[in-house]
Amino acid sequence: MNSNNKIEELCNNLHKLELDKKDISGKDISKIYNNSLYKKWVKTILINKTILFDKYDRKSYFVSVANIVLDTELYKSGKNKGIKKRNTLIKFIPTIQDTEFNNKTEWLYIFVINNMIVKLGGTRTGLKKRVMSYLCGHHIKERGKSGDCSKTNGFIYNTFNFYLNLNCKIKMYGYKLPDTKINIKIFDKEKNIKAQTYHAYESVFLEDYKKKYNNYPILNDNCDPDYKD
Repeated sequence: MNSNNKIEELCNNLHKLELDKKDISGKDISKIYNNSLYKKWVKTILINKTILFDKYDRKSYFVSVANIVLDTELYKSGKNKGIKKRNTLIKFIPTIQDTEFNNKTEWLYIFVINNMIVKLGGTRTGLKKRVMSYLCGHHIKERGKSGDCSKTNGFIYNTFNFYLNLNCKIKMYGYKLPDTKINIKIFDKEKNIKAQTYHAYESVFLEDYKKKYNNYPILNDNCDPDYKD
């Protein structure tokens, strides 16, 4: 290898090291993070710990279901005019029909920040109830609240709020799972019931993801080892 090739290889390696240290926001967040009153509940995300949603080989299963944005909505009239409508700091805006978003059915979902996958989860109670659960992450003691929320919800909510304040774009994609019916016999009666399958789908998708991309999505460490979605 000649000297020019060695220099080029060295430059490429240095460039890769810089990329590996780059935050998903594309900014130097160290000062902002260290000054945050809620940093205990914020998981910073290096870009080398994620993959582009566009390059995810299972993305065809998923459609856009919601945008996550800062909640700055104010009352526009009445005695509360100009006052913020809700205490929560983020909100989920459905990009599908409300009836489909609100319906109690099983889904897999993916969260992306700046089009990079950060979380893959599942729900048996529908998207609306799942995102309402995430909003409970506002109730951490550091915000003067009760602390009555799961650690997972606390991390997701406060991490999303942190990155939204850095002008990142956060989206939610969903895969509506097919209905699965099974026959069971109780005493002498046959019953056809809807089976709960999202745990199996979630597990298979996560293991498939890890096998192909070496790690689970970074916010899938569940933060609380005793908690599962």
